[in-house]
Amino acid sequence: MLDLKSHQILTWLEYFYVVVLLGFLTQGPVLKIWEASGYIDTGIISNTKFSTYLIVQIPALLLLFRRGIPASLLKGPVGVLLAFCAWMFISTFWSTFSSHSLVESFTLTVTCLAGLYIARSFTLLQQLTLFLVAMQPGLVVSWYAVRNNWSGAVNFDENYWIGIYFNRNSLAPPAALGLLAALALAWILIVRRPKYWAVFLSVLLDVMLLDLGLLIRSKSSTSIGAIVVFVFVWGFWTSVRWLHRRKVVIPKPKMLEVVYPSFVLGVTIITWFGFRYQQRLLAIFGGNLDFTGRTLLWRYSWVGFSGKPIFGWGWMSAWQTPEFFSFAQFKGWLPLINMHWSHSGVMDVLLGGGLIGAGLLVVAIFWSGARQLERVFTQTAGQWTFAATWFVIAASTQESFIVGNHFLWLLLVASMAGSRNETIEV
Repeated sequence: MLDLKSHQILTWLEYFYVVVLLGFLTQGPVLKIWEASGYIDTGIISNTKFSTYLIVQIPALLLLFRRGIPASLLKGPVGVLLAFCAWMFISTFWSTFSSHSLVESFTLTVTCLAGLYIARSFTLLQQLTLFLVAMQPGLVVSWYAVRNNWSGAVNFDENYWIGIYFNRNSLAPPAALGLLAALALAWILIVRRPKYWAVFLSVLLDVMLLDLGLLIRSKSSTSIGAIVVFVFVWGFWTSVRWLHRRKVVIPKPKMLEVVYPSFVLGVTIITWFGFRYQQRLLAIFGGNLDFTGRTLLWRYSWVGFSGKPIFGWGWMSAWQTPEFFSFAQFKGWLPLINMHWSHSGVMDVLLGGGLIGAGLLVVAIFWSGARQLERVFTQTAGQWTFAATWFVIAASTQESFIVGNHFLWLLLVASMAGSRNETIEV
């Protein structure tokens, strides 16, 4: 048995490890570490990056297996989520690029398990704190890189910031998550008002200003749109929570039969509306009408999906194989030169696993929400579970975020799986 002091040391070491894990899975720090080596040997560097991501996630897997996953979770949405990962792994057998699908499905599963480790190991308050802290080092270094004119830190042609993330749509998500986690923690501080809460709140405000500034200067429409969805979801469940506090008790059957389905329908429509009419919305705010050509990529992906709608092309293999492009050309589409992904996690799932794979993920998402309805009322910031889930889903309509070795896939899994119960519940 460990004494109290040793237990505390191990606890803080685990906190430090999770901060490193999440920070590395934002990918920017890893890409920056190996940037110089990539100029020397581009062939071996991809294996080096793969090894880096794997090594940093191995402790999470070991700790998860040690703590175990309750049978109640395996028989519920978590089991379906693991079945989704298994289906993508099985797709290797019919994939048009099997070796690529094998590696990609392996990393998808590893990061899924890392997300389950976060959910099983930490309370909501701990998770929010860890997400907030983990985002800051890369963001601070990015700010420093911009201020000191590091190569590639700023796109001077269009005047947006990139930092150490090599792409504005890679800088914006960590900034967005840091901002949202800080807002959720501020919500908890204001509601609970622990000792020195005003001091902690002032620190959070400083962090919010940094993250918001980086988010704005990235000029990333993807993350802004995802934040809009987050705010809508948070507001919806805050309203339900407010009614509950005013003794307007909604019976659990009504929550499951009416309120939750209405919420799912509403947020799905809003997400789809933003996805479908983004060009018009961008035009209103003076954005880029072309939206970097993604509309063409998504239509191309949809044509490809129609070719293998049930089983898919194999996880992440379609855009890597000539057969995919040949099929699209057969359908009358011109080839897209130097394109290797669909720029949409939703399209990736449909292309990679077909309707079966997409169905498994959809069931897991909706079932996990139904399982966690009580958290809205029993946790101070219980709205986070739903808001963070739909933040990732909304962002994934625009970028390939449902993928292994990426912190947003881990965030989605952790949000769906929930958190350890807190001692204090309000």
